Amino acid sequence: MTNHWASYGMDWWMWVLMILGILGFWVLVAAVVRSVIQAEPSAPASSRTSEADPLRVLDERLARGEIDTQEYQHTRNVLTGFR
Repeated sequence: MTNHWASYGMDWWMWVLMILGILGFWVLVAAVVRSVIQAEPSAPASSRTSEADPLRVLDERLARGEIDTQEYQHTRNVLTGFR
């Protein structure tokens, strides 16, 4: 008697590849669903720009060390209109 699956020409390694492919697909689906669920809703562009206070952004850049105090003071004077 012949093996039922042998009639389809599928060796054991083909079954392993098929199972790994199916598992990989479902892992990918789960990762996409998880990233969509955990993603924070983005604010509309208009509210995002209106909420961004230039002086606050400047303060944050100084706190992170992106700019030095001289550049901070110069930019702050430009933003506030002082010379």
